Formats: sequence, C-alpha cells, structure tokens
Amino acid sequence: MMMEPLTAEKPDTLSNRTSLDFHGYELLLLRKLQSDSALCMEWRDKLQKKIADEDYDLGDIPHSLWFLTVTLVRKKDRLLQFVQKQLEQAAKDYKARRICLGETLLTRYLHSHMFTELHLDGIYKYGDDNTLPPEIFRCPSITWLSLKYNYLDRIPPDIGQMANLEHLALTNNKLQNKSIPYTLIFCHNLRTLLLDNNLLDALPGFLLKMPSLETVHRHGNHNYFKSTFMWYHTDVNERILSIGHVSDFVMRQPETLQFWATQAVIGSKVNFYRDPAVAPVLREYITSIYTMFNVCVYCNTAKLLNQAGYKVITFKNPYLGNTCVPFQHWACSLSCAMGVEIPARYEQIKAARELDREYDAYVESCQKQYRVVYTSPDGKRLEHRPMIIPHQRRGCGFHQSCHCVLL
Repeated sequence: MMMEPLTAEKPDTLSNRTSLDFHGYELLLLRKLQSDSALCMEWRDKLQKKIADEDYDLGDIPHSLWFLTVTLVRKKDRLLQFVQKQLEQAAKDYKARRICLGETLLTRYLHSHMFTELHLDGIYKYGDDNTLPPEIFRCPSITWLSLKYNYLDRIPPDIGQMANLEHLALTNNKLQNKSIPYTLIFCHNLRTLLLDNNLLDALPGFLLKMPSLETVHRHGNHNYFKSTFMWYHTDVNERILSIGHVSDFVMRQPETLQFWATQAVIGSKVNFYRDPAVAPVLREYITSIYTMFNVCVYCNTAKLLNQAGYKVITFKNPYLGNTCVPFQHWACSLSCAMGVEIPARYEQIKAARELDREYDAYVESCQKQYRVVYTSPDGKRLEHRPMIIPHQRRGCGFHQSCHCVLL
C-alpha cells in the first residue's frame, strides 16, 4: 500500500479550508465505520466529546485505524464538522420519525461537500477486495479522479455518471480492454486519460468517439508494442478475429422483461444515466448487469459475453500526436466487423500515402538545399546532389515511409 508522508500536506484549519479534494484515507475510514457499527458508535461518541472539549484526549488510536489518525491530522475540522452535522441530523430524523433508506455514511460525507477532486491512489494492497464503492461515482462536481496503483482489474460502469470528469488516471493497475466499460463515453468533458502500465493490447475502440480527449497515455502495457507490430504488419484479414460461443457461461432462465429492456438500452448506446425516458430504478438494474454484455461498435446490438462475436483491430495514424495507435473493437457479426475495419483500413492507407508524399517533398527540398556546384580541374561546371537510397513501397499501401539515408 502506498501512503503519502504526513508532512506532505498542511493540516485542515479554519484559515486553510479551501481544498475541495477527497483522499483515500478518508474513504478507508468511512468504509471501515460503515462496516462496523459498534466501532462507528464508539468513535462517534469520542469525537463528539472532542467537539465539546478541544482538550479532550482521544487516547491511543490503534494501528489498524491509521486512516483515522491521518484524517485527524490532515482534515480534522472537516471530520469534526461532519460528525456534528450527523448528530444534529440524527436528532431531527428521530424527532420527525424519518428513516433515510439507501444512504450510506460515505454518501452523506461526499454530499456534505462539493468535492471536485478524488485522490484515491494506492489505497488497496495486493489481494484486498478492491471493489470501488459506487458512491464515489455519484458526485456531479468531480472533475479529477485518480485511481493509480490499486490493482484494479475492472472499472465499474458507474463511471458514466461523472458528467463533469476531465481527468482520469488509471496508471499501474491490471486493466485489460474488456475492463474499461463503454459507459466512459458518457463523460463528455474528459480531456486526459492515463492508461500507462496496465494489461492492454490496444486502446478501447470507443475512445475514437470521444472528441473531448486531448491526452491519452498508453505506454508500458503488457504486449502492447508486440501486438501493435503484429497486427500492423500482418495480413489485413487477420485483423478480424472470430470469438466463439462459450458454453460454460451461467445465466438465469428464463429472463424477465426487465432484462430484455436492459439489453435493448445497452445496445442503443444511449446515456441511460441522463435519458429521462429511462426510469431511475431501471438505471440501477442496468448498471448492475452492464458488464454481462458486449456492445457492438457498428450497430445497436448488445450480446451476452458467452455469445459469439468478432474482435476487430484498427489503427489510427496519427492519433493525438502519436503514430500507429491500435484500437480494439467488438462486433456482433462479420458484416459489422467489416463495416468497421474496411473504412479504417482505407483511412490508414490514405494517411500512409500522405506521409509518403510529405516525405518525398522533404527529400526533394533537402536535395535542393544541399546541392553543391563546383568547377572541375578541366574547367567544367559540375553539380553534386546527395544520393537517396530509395525505400521499397508495398503495393497494399500499409507501409509507412522509412527513413532514407543521405549519402
């Protein structure tokens, strides 16, 4: 587990309470208190006494509650104010005989502040239950989410609720292509996406439908460069790979009308978190089973993971300042796969030919710039141009211009 030094941040005081960031130690504290009601009551009483008497000694905090210690050092005022508000609210609810269903301690804490940044790096150790709580994705004001070094093997579809998200850091996890849900496309303001040091063979194809993206980091991924060169230089027919039916995938039978409605909504690719035509209760159900489906890149079809389909590899050159960037898509049929791969291939050929044209123009300009005119001993006027070793062009047009050598 990665833990920042306690001296790296100023304590939270009345004169220094302008930060709108939420940190991993706060998340671990609230999650622990939620799961242990007795512990929650014990520390609620102690913190209540601390609120009433600033000199009250909380006593020794056990090492297992290190996140409480860090929170008291860094965000003391914020925590004590939250405890005070919860006590006051509990008294009002008891007097009015109200019961708040579905609200967790984490939900109330997040909603009590207009957080704009969630810094949740390195909060899980290897082997921990690193399931991300859905509450963190329901904060409409969040613009920055960092989840580095958490051994994450999937991102929940709830990420699509973060409409104002601009920066998403997923560096140093265990994410594969299927680990990143299509719902990320609902984050229309996302500008920066960090995917370094994961297990990606290519970038998710739906990123091409996110024009807001300005920066995508992808280096250090498992077999990324190997896969890039394999698919780039292979026969184009091998860029469409059939994925067979999986017989051991377990499903409930028979399925309900709600299930079929959910499948249709997922296939339509509409933002069901924002669409008023989708009932709130159905949104929760869609989120709960979203990862059971593959979404076709070409048509409005969603199929269960066990059903046959096609994996499609395309290249974008250039893409956000990078060359030869591979993308992986899923298609429900061969015709849909070809509908994606063929236009992408033509675009790639066109881009390669344009690069060849630019390179030839560059070579010609170099010849003119560096030509040498001199007179031979017998008085003849001679001109020397640098020789260019010509590169061979492949007839298919896929080959990028190689670097010719001036002699």
